[in-house]
Parts: sequence; C-alpha cells; structure tokens
Amino acid sequence: MGETLQEIGARLGRETEEAYRTSPFSILSRDYLARYRRDPEVRPAAGEVEIMPGWAIGLEAGASELAHRMAGHLSGFLAERMGLKLETRLLAPGAAGGGLIALTETGGGAAGVPESFTIEVAPGRVQVRGADACGLRDGIVRLVDLIGLRQAPFLAAGSTTYRPRLPVRLGAVPHLGSYRDLVFLGYNAIFASGGDLYAFSRSEAIPALVSRRSPAPIQPATEARQYGLKTFAFLNTRQKFPKEHQVFVDHPDMRGALTWSADGEYTICTEHPLVKRYLSESVEGLFRADPELDGVVLIIGGEGFYHCFMRPFGVAKGHTNCPRCEALGADTVVANLVNLLSAAARRVNPKALAVAWPYSAEHVWSADRAQSGFIEKLGPGGAIFTEIEKDEWIEKEDGVRKHLWDYSIDLIGPGVRAAEQVAACRAAGVPIFMKSEPELGFEAARLPHVPCLDRWADRAEALVACGADGAWVFPAFRPLYGCSAAEVNKHFWWDPVPGRETVLQALAARIAGPQGGPHLRRAWSLVSAAIPCSPELPPYYTGPTYTGPAHPMCADPEAPLPPVFHGLYLFMAEAQDAEGLKPRPTFFTQARGDRPVFERLYRRMEGLLGQANAEVAAAEPLVPEPQRVFFAAEASSIRWFYHTIRTTANFYASCRLRDQLLGMGPGPWPNRALGEGLLAEWRAVLQDEQENVAAALPVAQADVRLDFYYGSDHTFPHLSEMLAAKQVLLQQELGEVLPVLARRLG
Repeated sequence: MGETLQEIGARLGRETEEAYRTSPFSILSRDYLARYRRDPEVRPAAGEVEIMPGWAIGLEAGASELAHRMAGHLSGFLAERMGLKLETRLLAPGAAGGGLIALTETGGGAAGVPESFTIEVAPGRVQVRGADACGLRDGIVRLVDLIGLRQAPFLAAGSTTYRPRLPVRLGAVPHLGSYRDLVFLGYNAIFASGGDLYAFSRSEAIPALVSRRSPAPIQPATEARQYGLKTFAFLNTRQKFPKEHQVFVDHPDMRGALTWSADGEYTICTEHPLVKRYLSESVEGLFRADPELDGVVLIIGGEGFYHCFMRPFGVAKGHTNCPRCEALGADTVVANLVNLLSAAARRVNPKALAVAWPYSAEHVWSADRAQSGFIEKLGPGGAIFTEIEKDEWIEKEDGVRKHLWDYSIDLIGPGVRAAEQVAACRAAGVPIFMKSEPELGFEAARLPHVPCLDRWADRAEALVACGADGAWVFPAFRPLYGCSAAEVNKHFWWDPVPGRETVLQALAARIAGPQGGPHLRRAWSLVSAAIPCSPELPPYYTGPTYTGPAHPMCADPEAPLPPVFHGLYLFMAEAQDAEGLKPRPTFFTQARGDRPVFERLYRRMEGLLGQANAEVAAAEPLVPEPQRVFFAAEASSIRWFYHTIRTTANFYASCRLRDQLLGMGPGPWPNRALGEGLLAEWRAVLQDEQENVAAALPVAQADVRLDFYYGSDHTFPHLSEMLAAKQVLLQQELGEVLPVLARRLG
C-alpha cells in the first residue's frame, strides 16, 4: 500500500500493542505479581511462621528511595495477592517488637559480596537485610517468591544468606509491563537507551550526516536507576549509504565497503580519521547526556554496527573491498572500532564498557570461530557478549547433524565456541557476558515460549556455571511475554539454590493448582523429551515448524498458492530497506533434509507432544478458577506446539507419498494394490491434517500471541485467514487433486 519500512514498523507496533493489550494473557507481562494468589486451603506446616493481620512493614529512618519503592511493592503484593493490608512505618532504633517485616539496607548478606542479602524468620518477626540497597531490593524479590510459591504468607523459620551467582543479569521490561516487573523477574540490568547512532549523534564532524539526526534529545535512564539497575545502550548503524550520497560527494575517500550485493549500499569507513572523530564524539555525547550509563553494546559480527568487514560484497570471508581496511585485517579493524568507542565512553565514565557482540562473525569475517584474535586486541573497557549455544552441531541418530545456526534449546550449553570465547576472554582479561533467549528456541519459534521447563532450568544453571561475568537473558527481536520459561531462571541465580524438581513442582502447582499441577509438570517433562527429536533449525519463519497448521500440504507442488501464504520478512531490510518490503513465500513445497529420517523424528516428536497435550487436557478441569487464565496461557503453547509438529509430520508424509506416486508415471500400474495403498495412506494423512487444523483453530483464536501478523521483525496475513485458506486447499486436494491423480495413474 505504498508504506515505507518505517511506517509499516510503526503501524504494526501500534496494532500489536492494541491487540495484545486486549488479550487475557497480557496479564502475565503487564503485572508480574498478578500470577500469585493465596490458596485458602493451605495451612501452615510445623516450623512455619505466618504473617498475620496487624503486622507492619518497617523501614529505617533515612532509608533510600529504592528501599521505599520496594517496600511499597511488598505492601501491594501482600494486600492484593495475600489479602494482608500492612501499614509501613519507620523502625525505632533498637526496636525488637513482634509482628514486623523489618527491611534494612545494611547488616545482611555475605561480606564483600555486593547485592547479597539475608532473610531471617522467627515467630512474630521477619527481617530482610541487604548488604546494600540493591541487596535489599533482591531480598524483597526473594521474599515475594517464597510467599508466592507457597501460595500463602507462611515462611519457614530460620536464617538464610543469599549470594548472587551472577553479578550482571540483563533482561527486558516485559511487554506492556514496567521496571518493577523486570526486577521481580530477577534482573539487575537493562538496555535503557541507544538505537540508531546517526539519529542520536550530535557530532558536527561530518555535516552530511546531520540530516539523519532525530530532533528528540537523549533521555537519561532515570526510572531504571530508581530501581538500582545497571544500564546499557544498544547501538547500530544499520542504514548505510548509496554511492551518490552527499557524505561521499564531500569526502570520496570516506567510502568504505560495498555491502550485500552489486547494487548494494556502502559503509562509511571506520578507519577514516573523520569517521573516527564522528563516532567518538557521538558516543562521548551519549555518555555526557546520560553519565551513569554502564556501557554500550554493538553487534559487530554480521549485522548491526557496520565496519568494512561486515557483509562486503564480492570478496572472500575475512577480506573486504575497502583497500584501507583490507591492508589492516579484520581483527585489527573491528578491535580498533570497539577500542575507539570504549575510550570515548570512559572519558565520561571511567568504568564504562564497550561490549562487542560477534553474532555470526564466524561466517562473515572472523578467521577463527571464537574470535580469539580479535579478543586479544581489545583494550581497557572492551568486552564480549556471546550466545551460549549458537553455531554448534548436534549429532543425532541415522547420521543427522543438526546445525544450531541460531537460538536453540536442544543444546543446554555452553557450546564449544562459547567455552573457547570464555577462555580467550579470561586469558586477555576481557569481561564476557553470555546470551540466552528467555522464551525462544527455533525448535518452536512461533510459540510465546517453548514449554520445556526442565531444559530451561538446566539452561539457567548452565549460564551460572559457564564462567561468564553475567547472563544477558533478553529477547533480541520479539516481546518478552513473562511466561514460565522466563520466570524459571531467577530461581537458579542465587545461592543457596533450591532443587530443580522443587522449583518446577512449585511452579506447576502455582499455575495449575494442587491437583492440576502434577499433570502440568508431566507435560513440561514430555515437551522437554520431545526437543531432542527435532532434526533441524529451519530457515527463519518459514515452513511447517513455524507456520504449523497454517502451512499448506502442497499436494500439487507446481500449483500456485494464494497470496495469503506470502508475507513480509522485514528483517531483510538489513541489506536494503526494499528487501524487507518484498512479499515472499512462507512455505516449502518440498520436505527438507534426510526426509525419511526427518519424518520418523517428527512423528516421534508428535507422539511425545501428543502425550503432553493429553496431560494438559487432564489438568484443565482441575485448575482452580482464579488460576485459569494463567493455566490457559501455559496450555496454549503446549497445544500449539503439538498441532505444529503434527502438521510437520503430516507434511513430510504427504511429500513422500506425493513424490512416490508422481514418480510412478501414468498407469496402468503393474501393482494396482500398491498404488491404491499409497493413495489411501495419503488420503488418511490429509484427512488427519483436516482434523488437526480444525482442532488448532480455537487455540489460535484464543491467543493473539500466536498470530503471525504480529511477528515483530516479520509480518504475514492473520493466522485465522491462513488457517481458513488451508482448509480450502485441503478440501480441494481431497476432492479434486487426489481423484485426478488416481485417474491419471489408472
């Protein structure tokens, strides 16, 4: 309709927010504390202390703004979720009265361990003592979890000191949520500003770039710091320059690499003296506008923040078509860029970091998969950010080698590459942070979260144990829905760590109730067992494992499909904006990989997910009324995953049968029984798919999170439209295509 990429993005953002806000499941991310409730049937066990009406919340005189803020959240939680309205008052010096939750910012935690805390429980008194203000913050988060998972204001008597196992835990504000919700998810850091460097830059070094400036000034991350959060700015220079741009008219020698294609756009060369000045002044200006920033983050691998070794056209990996940079080599040029930005940041904040994310650098410019040569060249303030599982291979049965080219939950991690990067950073004295998607694995990319909680719990432990300086567990290109997969991490991020089974059973009971909980727990276990059956990570957002029941069976591989099965892959604008505006097929017409083996694996996966679906059905009537919306949000992912893999297995079977029949040639067949048997099997597969689509439709209609239209970095027609078109195709295939083929084969 003539919209630009930016206009489409803005429109989809508005529509997505409006649609999601009306979804009952948005409560998970809009109000983290809403997931807790008091179970009136629960009674205190021996050795438990009950917080009673008439108690109070006590704060010391002179308590920080953060302490008052968190005390308010604790008070709200107790009132709204536990039915206890407690007044907040100042603690009298040396007071030892009963009926009190005492909150202090000193005297707790472990010596020399920032953000540690102690929780002491005795009859008539609960004390949360932080080693510092942030320790008290996290102590209140832990106290809420203890009460929330118990589903009653009962606490085991005793004293426990908690130590953070990860000093930096970076996350995202949940979709339509607040910084409060991020804090109660266990995070202490966030991306708070940044974006397009050309937009926020106020450098005058290159006048031709002033036209790209945004008039909006940089806003300091004030609210994030009210919660004691560490803050980082995520920077990019994605939009490049046509050859005739004024910047190259003014400075022809500033033209860097030609990128992506023969008619592609150019970078400005980061080794050009004027570009260095521009970048340095831009980042220094960012920190002067927000001096408390802890660092900047930039993708320097295959996208994001461009240099002359990122996607140069027509040259071998590790080379560039920019003569200036080719003479220096990739490791030097990229390290020079990071060192330039870290020096600029440290002129304002001496402890600031420039964190380089070498996403896909192995495939684009790096001579070694761990980027160890680049890491060795980083100076003070340089740091690395990497993925815990990406770019590994998993060996499976029958010779299948699954390439984890992007996010996966099949490999818990750390992978070999990530371990090598940790070792290289340790040797060079460079900080390193480890990335995990909190709700996403491309084994099930459309789901709000992949409901394999056993595997997510193991991933949380792996993030702690891998040797990194922090876990950055945030969604890179989609909203954070605040599902159980995101919530489970924090239970493993403090010592002492509760047992995995203790955590998962408590979560299941909180979501599905005491009777439904065991069924949900078994469903998670079955989904976790299904993940290793997945034989591949398919291309982004394409094919049956993504579109699921909306994917056409393609009984006639040559037949054109309606436009409803095409969509916009907006992320392809990384090359040029126009690439993100081209309608492209969302489907495959042929099954991929080792087709017989893949078909067996997907059928096995379908069987396990079918059992998980049955457990969800068994749990549903047992779920208490107040928990039904939270259970439905969880069940939706399990159900849609099952229907998706059922479609995938049917697609593989349909392609096999179709190709076998088409390969026989026209009849009459020497073995009529064989042909009739294949046709009967194919008809049964397509009929099963009809039933699958019909069963999936109400799941899709009840959960806007499943709608491809709201894909964030891509957009397809609405899911309901695609499902309706799929049913029409199936009717045609059963009523027309198969009978015509039968007659042709004699």
